[in-house]
Amino acid sequence: MKTMKSKIAVALMAAGLSFSAAAADMTVAYDADPVSLDPHEQLSGGTLQLSHMVFDPLVRFTQEMDFEPRLATSWERIDNETVRFNLREGVTFHSGNPFSADDVVWTFDRLKSSPDFKGIFTPIVDIKKVDEHTIDVVTDGTYPLVENVMTYVFPMDSKFYSGETEDGRDKSELKKNGSTYASTHLSGTGPYVVDEREQGVVVEFDRNENYWDKDSVGNVDNITLRPIKEDATRVAALLSGDVDMIAPVSPNDYRRIDRSDNLQLVTMPGTRVITFQMNQSVVDEFKDHVFARRSLTRSTTKGSRKKS
Repeated sequence: MKTMKSKIAVALMAAGLSFSAAAADMTVAYDADPVSLDPHEQLSGGTLQLSHMVFDPLVRFTQEMDFEPRLATSWERIDNETVRFNLREGVTFHSGNPFSADDVVWTFDRLKSSPDFKGIFTPIVDIKKVDEHTIDVVTDGTYPLVENVMTYVFPMDSKFYSGETEDGRDKSELKKNGSTYASTHLSGTGPYVVDEREQGVVVEFDRNENYWDKDSVGNVDNITLRPIKEDATRVAALLSGDVDMIAPVSPNDYRRIDRSDNLQLVTMPGTRVITFQMNQSVVDEFKDHVFARRSLTRSTTKGSRKKS
């Protein structure tokens, strides 16, 4: 088995995008857009990107891969199976509803029913409300990766998503590739609100003027997201000035972008782990571990080759 940590790469049109104190608009091309406005419908890069823009996680990774408090301000281990999280006070959803522990508990219960997300939360037995701004995360035995799992908890507005629609449908309904209230309506706590969306064409984001984090660095008031699936087409859009930023960048385009005076290539570590495993029940030679490791090392490209 060979394991590699992933790397995330984005490219910016450095000359065309102003990062001064003045407000700016930004057009971004991603390889996919979110299939839905429901953050629990699909576990994908597009959905997580949307979640970080219009919701907030309890905890998130910094660029240095440390844990950073967001809607949870602090946490401590109470015993081997319990971690207590203190929640941020004074936060409101886009709807105007106040954020509280009830929203975290409601969100967790919904995540456990999501076909895509429930596997991540298997070690978490329960999330219990202690008071309006305190929760206890209870695990199945001692579990050291509680903070990692909490990076996937983006509290939803439980009041906004509760009740029935005018046609009698449950607003909290979670349906894969289905038309539900949550797939077309949104209320988060994040720095942006969705102003317009046309599936597969464009998503327009406007800055949330009531965002709780007044210390966040940034001057972008409006973001236009355009999905462009083909790697070469995304790069061409960047080079022509049609977009200000693209992500991801294909490894084949690294040098081309890095050589341009008008473009900036940014790479950072990712949390995804990719493994290659030999099927020893099919190929007898793979049972020879030394042979298999050497063969895999020799077959990989020079840039990703690691000593076995």
